[in-house]
Amino acid sequence: MALVAGLAFGPVLLSVVPAGGQEDAPPLPEDKLVVDIDAPDEEVFRIGVPDLLGDAKPQAANAGGVLRNDFRLMPGFRVIGPQSVRHDYASSGLGVNLGAWAILGANGVIKGQVFGSEAALSVELRFYQSSGGGVPVLRRTYRGPATELRKWMHSFVNEVIGVVTGVYGPFGTEIAFARKHGPGHKSVYAAAMDGYGVRKVSSGRGVSMLPSFGKGAIWYTRMTKIGTFITNTRVGGKRVIGGKGITMAPAICGDRMYFSSSRPGSYEIYSSGLDGKGLRRLTRSRGIVISPTCGPGGKLAFVSNRHGSPQIFTMKIDGTNLKRVTFRGNHNQTPVWCKDPKQPLIAFSGRDQNFDIFTVNIETQEYQRLTQGQGDNKDPAFSPDCR
Repeated sequence: MALVAGLAFGPVLLSVVPAGGQEDAPPLPEDKLVVDIDAPDEEVFRIGVPDLLGDAKPQAANAGGVLRNDFRLMPGFRVIGPQSVRHDYASSGLGVNLGAWAILGANGVIKGQVFGSEAALSVELRFYQSSGGGVPVLRRTYRGPATELRKWMHSFVNEVIGVVTGVYGPFGTEIAFARKHGPGHKSVYAAAMDGYGVRKVSSGRGVSMLPSFGKGAIWYTRMTKIGTFITNTRVGGKRVIGGKGITMAPAICGDRMYFSSSRPGSYEIYSSGLDGKGLRRLTRSRGIVISPTCGPGGKLAFVSNRHGSPQIFTMKIDGTNLKRVTFRGNHNQTPVWCKDPKQPLIAFSGRDQNFDIFTVNIETQEYQRLTQGQGDNKDPAFSPDCR
């Protein structure tokens, strides 16, 4: 995940494009893909999530809040919360009055109860669909300490999303990002994908940036007085690989690391083992080559201005079979792959008047604009389900 790559690399890319070398590529699409949170009812799944029942009141309230927040974060779902419910849903226990919920337009309902204490909770959840005749299509029971409560709720939401859409949900995963603290000081943080549990993961002072996940650690770039190098959370910020010039933007693909380095005098893509050994140079270009990212099927995507302007390219992880995949817009950067091989999509930041997020189907060359009119939007990341 390269959440700050656009900020770090954009000036570098612009500075090396030869004067008069900008190609006249067709513009990026103007129309954006709209996810309408006020879409007609037939286009969204309206899910009722009342307060959970049981004697563990604080935990029940927390669990209900996690469930509702997860569904509010998911495109295609609309939550009917307890404030909208006018009937006595508690009297039916874990059962459901589908007729009463149908009046509210619910396509499905989650009922649950929580009993026990902080040390030993028992949680039972049931998911009903309006077409199910009052029989739950999904039921789960969880037992353990209250510290597991959020994990249980995320897991249940993922399963419900799977029942409704056919694709398991993304909750329970994490995001990593960089946060500036002041001049010359930036740190890497991680959090659950719903924003819960933000924590600092980088070590030392200086600038830590460009985080990515791989092999049980978060890898990132450190800029210090002694140089710019790659490290990870398992080694406490110590250098894994550096060397002459700038070494940055790690992407972990299997048992090897792929990164950009200026050691030959211009930025090129290299790979090494996860211990920094076994260095291999993968690209040789008269321009600049940066921002490697792992894709399905042993591929990499990256940015190069070898044709005059920054564009997205792909190649195999051994450096062969290089292909250009963006042919619209004059400044495209920070690519990221959808990891589902059935969806040959790369998301990227593209600049027209501002930076916005786009996707390109690398097989059909179909482009979609995802953001517009909100200032600069950069450095996208896919969830594991490519939503």
